[in-house]
Amino acid sequence: MIRCCSLLLLLILACNGYKFLVYSPIFGYSHTNFMGAIADTLTEAGHDVTVLMPVMDYEQEDKTGVKLTKNIIKVPTDPRVIELMRYKGEMLSKMWTMQPSLFGLMQMAQNMTKSFTCQCERVFTDEALMKQLEKEKFDVGIAEAFNICGLGVFELAKIPASIATFSGVHMDSVAEAIGEPITPSYVPGAMSVAGDRMNIVDRLKNVLDVVFGRKFFINIFDSEVEAFRKKFGPEFKGYEQLIAESSYVLTNSNPYLDYPRPMLHKTVPIGGVAVSIDPKKNKLSAEWDAVLNQRNTTVLVSFGSVAKAIYMPDEYKNTLLKVFESMPDTTFIMKYEEEGSKMADHLPNVHLSTWFPQNALLADPRITAFVTHGGLGSTTELAHQGKPAILIPIFADQPRNAHMLAKHGGGIVLTKFDLESPTKLRDSLLTIFNDASYARNAKRLSEMLLNQPISAKQLLIRHSEFAAKWVFILCTVLSGLAKLTFSLSAPNLCKKDAPNAFLRRKASNAYNPLQNGAFAELLKRDSYSARCGEAIPQTNPR
Repeated sequence: MIRCCSLLLLLILACNGYKFLVYSPIFGYSHTNFMGAIADTLTEAGHDVTVLMPVMDYEQEDKTGVKLTKNIIKVPTDPRVIELMRYKGEMLSKMWTMQPSLFGLMQMAQNMTKSFTCQCERVFTDEALMKQLEKEKFDVGIAEAFNICGLGVFELAKIPASIATFSGVHMDSVAEAIGEPITPSYVPGAMSVAGDRMNIVDRLKNVLDVVFGRKFFINIFDSEVEAFRKKFGPEFKGYEQLIAESSYVLTNSNPYLDYPRPMLHKTVPIGGVAVSIDPKKNKLSAEWDAVLNQRNTTVLVSFGSVAKAIYMPDEYKNTLLKVFESMPDTTFIMKYEEEGSKMADHLPNVHLSTWFPQNALLADPRITAFVTHGGLGSTTELAHQGKPAILIPIFADQPRNAHMLAKHGGGIVLTKFDLESPTKLRDSLLTIFNDASYARNAKRLSEMLLNQPISAKQLLIRHSEFAAKWVFILCTVLSGLAKLTFSLSAPNLCKKDAPNAFLRRKASNAYNPLQNGAFAELLKRDSYSARCGEAIPQTNPR
């Protein structure tokens, strides 16, 4: 009887579920893990989910981030991307020595832009694949706006509704495209190296971080749009329109963890959706259980899946070993990506592993502290599991994430250049061991995140289902403001060169997003205005 009821329930869910296409390129584990969590959450809610995965990094092809969703379509790596990936190790090694700001990251921008564009061409030139996607008649496409290819593919596959996502806290170029205020005078940019307590010099640096961050991503967007237009004609939509026509923008931010900032209702923070807090799923093996029982204090050490520990300078590795050796009563579990490494064989309190169950280890009360790079995936797991941390950001958004977490009183931020000497790292560990406020503050933040009024999974499911049912573009308020602006302000706001106005604006606490000429032109188009802010039900609502 129970079997029959379960089968009947599954059939009901299958009949009422929507069809989602999740576009998730394999190029960085934190990105695929976030998109995989989105796919699995919707699958668990009873929907029909397909994950389209262009393989950009063939070395990570098996790391899909997907656990429950069965429909996976992989697109092989483009030969041009394989050639570019030959220099991957060299580029990642530079991350350990270059400045963590966007000035350093811009050095690698050209190769990244080429990689994303070539792999995008590999997807949309596959005519059989594109016909298959169109034939499936998906209700909603979900793609990360780290690049624009997924949203372009949805356009070609005639998917009526789309949702843009971002595995970081937010992206300034996406915010600008949807008309959201950017306020660098008091809100750290997506790639800022500072926290929210800034002096005048920090604010100026933050403005530059916002400008260069926008430039970094728009280079990728423009290159991909150019590739689409080369094949499908000059009328193919620009990145501003593709993003602005998304029903929602789902970010990996959490309002109880992140800095407050002005947002539209179109932006939905679902930070924590990829964190497993189920004790059954976080059960450790007997091997890891034995390691945690060896000493009273245990420290987890990981620098993520991009700027891996094997790429760090020997000087930094020696610093870590000296710190480990100076604290024999503490067990150190370090993620080190060289199989069979003998680097720490002389230290009985050190365990090197190419991989470990990070979330499950952080959930264990025997872990005393976490030394981490500040990637948002690790930072979010850390915040939910309530462990104090030493954050050593390497590049990109990691400095911002590190300061964001430390603001809650559960972490200490060092720079990667502090690894030139063992003193600061050792002193920071001892501070966390001896000052109970760090553990107390980390635990308080964890309890707050675990008891927030609406969970990240609920937000994801409800907004995704709403987009599927109504093909909704949430921009009613901005549309009205835009019309008012056009009638009261100078007509040159709508000129084609107006997007460059971002670099020419007078200094102010915030600029008017409606002065973005591309966004203004978008709102003026009849085809767009007819949809903007209107709830348009599907012809076959489930």
